[in-house]
Amino acid sequence: MLKEAIVVAVALSWAAASGAADVAAGKVAAQAKCVECHEADDWEGESAASLEALIADIVAGKVKHKKKIELSSAEIANIAAYWGQGGK
Repeated sequence: MLKEAIVVAVALSWAAASGAADVAAGKVAAQAKCVECHEADDWEGESAASLEALIADIVAGKVKHKKKIELSSAEIANIAAYWGQGGK
C-alpha cells in the first residue's frame, strides 16, 4: 500500500510540473508577438499570476489593447512566466 501511495504521489507531482509555464517558450513568444510595443522590464514587480490574468483579459477583449492579439492559453502562461521573472 505504501508503494502505491508513493507511485501516486510521484505521478501527481509530475502532472503538476508538466503543466507549469515554460519561461524559455515565453521569451520566444514575447519576442515574436509582443516586442513591438513591450519589453520584459515594462512589467517589473508584477507577478506571473497577475500578468497571466491581464494577458488573458486582453486576448478575450475585456481590456483595451493597441491591436487584437491571439495567443493560446499556454502562450499566455509562458509569456506571463517570462515577464514575471523580469525577462530572465
